[in-house]
Amino acid sequence: MKPRINILRSRLRAAGGATWLAVLTALPVLAVTVVLTLAAVPSPTSVLVVNSDASVVKYLEVQAAFKDTLGAGSLTELDLNKAGEPGLRRALTFNNPRIIYCIGGNAYKLAVELDRDRPKVLSTAINYEHLKPNPRTTRIIANELPAGAQLTLFRHFFPKLRRVGVVYNAAINKQWFDQAVASGKEVGIEVIGRVVTRRSQVKDAIGFLAEKVDAFWLIPDPVVLDNIPTTRLYFELTDAAMKPVFTYSDVYVGLGPALVLSPDMPTIGRQAAEVVRDYAGAPLVSSPAGSEVTLNLQRVERYRLELNREALNSVNNLIR
Repeated sequence: MKPRINILRSRLRAAGGATWLAVLTALPVLAVTVVLTLAAVPSPTSVLVVNSDASVVKYLEVQAAFKDTLGAGSLTELDLNKAGEPGLRRALTFNNPRIIYCIGGNAYKLAVELDRDRPKVLSTAINYEHLKPNPRTTRIIANELPAGAQLTLFRHFFPKLRRVGVVYNAAINKQWFDQAVASGKEVGIEVIGRVVTRRSQVKDAIGFLAEKVDAFWLIPDPVVLDNIPTTRLYFELTDAAMKPVFTYSDVYVGLGPALVLSPDMPTIGRQAAEVVRDYAGAPLVSSPAGSEVTLNLQRVERYRLELNREALNSVNNLIR
């Protein structure tokens, strides 16, 4: 071996000190180039969580439960209200997520606009139907309890309830309404509907139903809830008719519904995590697995509703 080593040393000396120095000097440059190249390669993450607005308490509750269930190490979180479109673009490029979890409708709309084909899970979006989700790339946790579950709770709280009225747009909610009618027959409540195609018809629809029903059932319908003035008018007209309103979201609590059956936010977050884990096996739409009940005793007394006092044990929020 020694003769070979001596030959190598001789060749290096023959190459000259300057050449050898140039090789040694180039090594740090090559190392820096490799580091920079690696840094520019997108770092893949399992899930990108896009929160429409993390300052909204219920959105934050959903996100926290999702994170606890799935594990912080497998996801990247983004507050769309702060990051905006540029922030979401960067996250999609440099995190290269396998799936996007959208909390709220705004997050979903922008995620679809920027990356139409990547798998997405959507939750906490009121009236998700108007977003026209693609069944090939989207799985949804609905923001409302199934019609049958709501009707059962209506009867549980108000045993003498016989008829509820629904104002709805058939193009959006015809299938839901038919299911509600069938579910109502099972629990002894007649569901009576009035179809509207534009918001200007809502007033007459309420007037028509007020003479026939014991209460109104406000559902997520983009015509009935077209804007804030229309929504306020709905509650003003039903109150003038001395009819209680039962609804699906605590966002309407300030307008005076008698009963609100809203989804439990942490439960929705945990459900979304399970859908992410088994995206291929998940249904297009999953109903929320838990609920939160808000009862307004002021409205109960105003409309002289007969309340099942034993049902108070299942109330989460009581307005006196």
